[in-house]
Amino acid sequence: MPLPYAELEAYGRVTGRLSTPWEYETVRGMSEAYVSGLVEGRDLLSIMPLDRE
Repeated sequence: MPLPYAELEAYGRVTGRLSTPWEYETVRGMSEAYVSGLVEGRDLLSIMPLDRE
């Protein structure tokens, strides 16, 4: 499951590392891509990212 916005907001507030909306959207997008890659990687017939064009 990708990181929920509530957790991103809490992280940004506590650490001060996320301060603009685009930073939150970027981290959320990275989280979604990571989870998608994990799910896809479970498929034994999946094409490795390095082999894709």
